[in-house]
Amino acid sequence: MAVDEKLFVARRLGFGLKAGEDLPGAPRDWALDQLRSVPPLDFFGADGATLHLPRDAQPIDNFADACSQWNDMRQKDDEQTKKFNDTIQMVMWMNYEALPRWRQTLALSLTAVNGQSPVFERFWHFWVNHFTVSTAENNGKVLQDAYMRLIRARMTGSFADLTFDVITSPAMLLYLDNAASVGPKSREGRNSGETLNENLGRELLELHTVSPAAGYTQDDVVQAALALTGWSFVPWYRDSKKFGTIFNTNRHEPGVRKIMGKDYKPKDGGANQLRDLVNDLAAHPSTIAHLSMKLAQAFISDTPPQDSVDRIAKVFADSNGDLVAIHTAVIEEVLTLGPSTRKLATPMTWLLQCYKVTGTPIDPAQPPGHSIDLIMKELGRPLDESPQPNGWSELAADWLSKALLDRRVRTAYLIGTATQDLLPDALGSYADRLMGVDSAAALSVKRAESMPLAIATLLTSPQFLWL
Repeated sequence: MAVDEKLFVARRLGFGLKAGEDLPGAPRDWALDQLRSVPPLDFFGADGATLHLPRDAQPIDNFADACSQWNDMRQKDDEQTKKFNDTIQMVMWMNYEALPRWRQTLALSLTAVNGQSPVFERFWHFWVNHFTVSTAENNGKVLQDAYMRLIRARMTGSFADLTFDVITSPAMLLYLDNAASVGPKSREGRNSGETLNENLGRELLELHTVSPAAGYTQDDVVQAALALTGWSFVPWYRDSKKFGTIFNTNRHEPGVRKIMGKDYKPKDGGANQLRDLVNDLAAHPSTIAHLSMKLAQAFISDTPPQDSVDRIAKVFADSNGDLVAIHTAVIEEVLTLGPSTRKLATPMTWLLQCYKVTGTPIDPAQPPGHSIDLIMKELGRPLDESPQPNGWSELAADWLSKALLDRRVRTAYLIGTATQDLLPDALGSYADRLMGVDSAAALSVKRAESMPLAIATLLTSPQFLWL
């Protein structure tokens, strides 16, 4: 953990400081000023200017554009797969499998390291992970750009609105199979024989809101899944109808839903039931406790002080789930506790802090080269392939293995060899700020036999691994 207060705050709440850099003002003002508006997400260079990248790298801001690209890929693939040759297989992999992840990871990384609002970015990473949509087991890769931007755009609003928009997004409806879920007694269910899928109803309760601590039952899960029936999406442009989320009354289970002791009567063909349920879940004491602990574990410690969690929870409740207020409460706890708490940097946060401190440019190499998304995958934390819907762990125990630490060592040395503009004196001064002036750890950095080795020594030191 940093000895220097400003460096500590920049690392715990953001992505650190470049060697020789300082915060522009008081740490509290610097952090809080970043929460009130949604900053641009772009392919920023080290000077803050937008990089000129190929057409395939251009961001996809909405689901309609994502669908248009999906259509293009499907048509191209359908025509070309008839040839069954290796070249076409590579084209398919590049366009469909590799490009969306590379594009989104590159934008996320360049904005985090070179953008003006690293604290906002850290909270964005938290919510994207909380509302995990993995592309490992479905064909929703091309939806990931728009999905992550949807979350980003809602981060100055309420938790209830964020949750509803996420749950009804095409990416989530596809990932947790709600697009194929049909009420057994609905008009289509009676005629088609299609069945109810409980996946999204279960995760809405278990992961996204109240958690098992609320004591919900299997019947509550089923009823939540029935409330979700009818929510689907148009998977491509069809009959001039734009792609996106729809509510299909013919697939919605009719009748009253009783969930966790409350009746949800149908209006507007039943479309109200999910909105009303999400509003109640978002304000439930168990949701507030669950999310407050999860935020505290992400930013304070794996075992945060209970009074810190309680203060975050009080702001959550008093503000009716206002996300700016909640994020502010988390920042206040970090500033109050200071470096008395320890937090291991997860692989993605660590990697981006490595780029930040060294000033090493993030290589915009396009797949199948050694692109940024493949580096994250090598470190065990690919952007969009969480093995379970609960997302990636924030806990040190899940990242402190010999194999994963060895990967960080190798990555640190590669970054060291790619660093060109960092001077030894600047690196030494940073080591003093991080480790203590002329401490044994700082001296080990200064006395390394080469700059790549000095950089690797710093980046893999306990003081840098722990925020």
